[in-house]
Amino acid sequence: MEVILDSVVHLTEHRQLDSLTASLISTVRQFIAPIDVQILDTSLSDDGREEVILPEHLLNDAGGLKQSLACFTHCVSMRQIYCCRDTIPAQVAIPIILNNCIVKVLWVKITYLSDQNINLLNGFAKVYENFLGIVIECETDVLTGLLNRKAFEARLKLASETSHKNTELDSQRLSYWLCIFDIDKFKSINDTFGHLYGDEILLDLVTVMRNVFSENDEMFRFGGDEFVLLIAPDTKQRVRAKCERFCNELCEFHDDNIQVTLSMGMTEILPGEQASGLLEKADQALYYVKENGRNRIEIFEELVSQQLISLKKFEDDIEIF
Repeated sequence: MEVILDSVVHLTEHRQLDSLTASLISTVRQFIAPIDVQILDTSLSDDGREEVILPEHLLNDAGGLKQSLACFTHCVSMRQIYCCRDTIPAQVAIPIILNNCIVKVLWVKITYLSDQNINLLNGFAKVYENFLGIVIECETDVLTGLLNRKAFEARLKLASETSHKNTELDSQRLSYWLCIFDIDKFKSINDTFGHLYGDEILLDLVTVMRNVFSENDEMFRFGGDEFVLLIAPDTKQRVRAKCERFCNELCEFHDDNIQVTLSMGMTEILPGEQASGLLEKADQALYYVKENGRNRIEIFEELVSQQLISLKKFEDDIEIF
């Protein structure tokens, strides 16, 4: 019992989603010794039903996929723990529910599924569920529902660590991208139409942003009208095109009473780059846009190559938050 309590204490120490999830998986492995354990995300189908997003290794498991799908389907449809004891190996799926929505599913494959194992798994899942709500609240902007500045640094660090060196040409290289942008003359919008109208503009921006960018592109609100995008690996041309589409669709989203335009600075995330330097580079590109007419996108590396801005050295790992 003392070992279990120690594990629960360790699980509840975490205040970031990635580390909380990793801790739950580690705890399950320690006490249950499963063949496989996953925290699976969910999504809404076209008809509004909750569905489990299957990881690649399950999709490639032709023999076990049918059994796993049956387990997930029953768990989600009944909105409660579902055990498949008759399968070999046994499986169990436990829904993680927030605000009456299934946001994740704890799935375990194990040689033998005892009642004690089920009780442990259910207990660990409930602890995770409770702290997941706290973590999401801490990392989420209240107005827009986007991730906030607090959630940003760990995700940027992960992107930098998982970037890989390659010798592809610029037009073919797949990289993470960091984009900082704000609404042109947003203060004037607030002063003219009021802050409630300004909040509506921000919510409209988020609606368009979610329509244009994928689930793999992480979106943050730093405060006010300042937003950040951490775009999943893609070529420079496709990233620029996606950002231009976002700017154009936002401009078209409003009627003729007001024109909402964006200024955006971008930089490529290369392996091992520090958060402070990456933010500074994207911010330099944004500052250049704001000083030279606004309402467009500039890439830091292109501005440097054109000698429009200078390349600074960032040697210190500065804590920026």
